[in-house]
Parts: sequence; structure tokens; C-alpha cells
Amino acid sequence: PAEGAALGVAVTTACFSTYPFAWEALRRLPYGAGRSAFGISTMAGYSGGLRGPLPALLEGKGYVPVGYAEFLMPTNYGNVEIPEEKNRARFAACRESAEKFARRLMDGAAEWRRGGPLSPLFDLLGRRSSWPWRLMRRMYTLKVDDRKCIQCGRCVRLCPTGNIVMNGYPRFLDRCVVCQRCFAFCPTGAINVPGKSYRQYRAVEYETLTSSS
Repeated sequence: PAEGAALGVAVTTACFSTYPFAWEALRRLPYGAGRSAFGISTMAGYSGGLRGPLPALLEGKGYVPVGYAEFLMPTNYGNVEIPEEKNRARFAACRESAEKFARRLMDGAAEWRRGGPLSPLFDLLGRRSSWPWRLMRRMYTLKVDDRKCIQCGRCVRLCPTGNIVMNGYPRFLDRCVVCQRCFAFCPTGAINVPGKSYRQYRAVEYETLTSSS
């Protein structure tokens, strides 16, 4: 990296923390040798199990945490209808907040607000325990409707945990963290929760998401 460049960590909040595969990637960061680091998270609720443990991990890796910001984004869970106007307002607010945060970083005025007294509990729930993810799998048990599936393989490519295999049609294993990528980007709506009529939500299109991967 260029001399004086800061490390930026951007993650999605899940179960008050972030996904296990994201924590694993963070644990593999190289030693920072005093380099500055900032963090951002997108969320639909609360990230107390992330914003406290994350700077502790970075400090342990030799980084100096200089700022953290959270951005409230549209949810991709359980949308019976997509609230277009509300989502546009959230995007506009996020852009404004991001610009302000960037200016604070450049001015050296950004802060890293820690998780508060309940942060260890949320860290335990989201990062150090597997049962919230098992509960999420029960609540959002994704299935493939073979009648709609066109066997394009998008879901297999996008799954961050390798939970989907193609056996004629996509089949799910037992490593799902319910990130909803497969559901959101299925071009024919073949993936859904049985008995539910949830609408797909995605912030970008498949081609944009995969253009640099």
C-alpha cells in the first residue's frame, strides 16, 4: 500500500455482528505495523456485536483504529413488498452520511464509538456461538423450485460459504448463514422460503457484483 494509506474495512451487519466468513477474513489480515484503519458497516438494525470487537481485533493486528460509521440500508429479509420510496430515502441518507464520514476521516476528526455494555453479549451471540445461525436457517429455510430453475449456477457462484452444490439442480448443504445472496440474485425466482411470498431485494445487479470477481 502507499505510504500513509489507511486500511478500510467494510462489512455487512448480521446477527448484531457480521458473518463468520467475514470474521475469518479479518483474522487473516496481515500485521498493520501502526497503520491507520477505519471501518464501515451496513445494517438494518443494530451492530453492537461488531463495532466493539472489530477495533479490538484490528489493534491486536497492529492497526490504529481511527473511525467507524454505520449506514442504515434497506433490508433484504422478509420483504412481502419492496418499499421503493423508503428505500430511496435510505440511500440518499446513506450517501450524505458517507460524505460526512469521509470528510471527518480526512480531517482527523472521525471517532470509533465502541459497542457499549451489551457489546460482549452480542459478540457472544453473533460471533462466538453457532446457534443464532442455526435459528436463522430454520426461520429462512431456502429451497429451490426445480420447475423454475434454469440451472444457471449463479447461486453456486455467489454463495460465500460454499453451501450450494449443483446436482442437476442447486442443492443446499448445512453451512448456510442466510445472507440471501442466492435468493436475491436468482433470475427466475426459483429460490425462496416455502410457504412465503418474499420479494427479492438487491442493491446492485448480478453483472455489477461479479464484474471484478
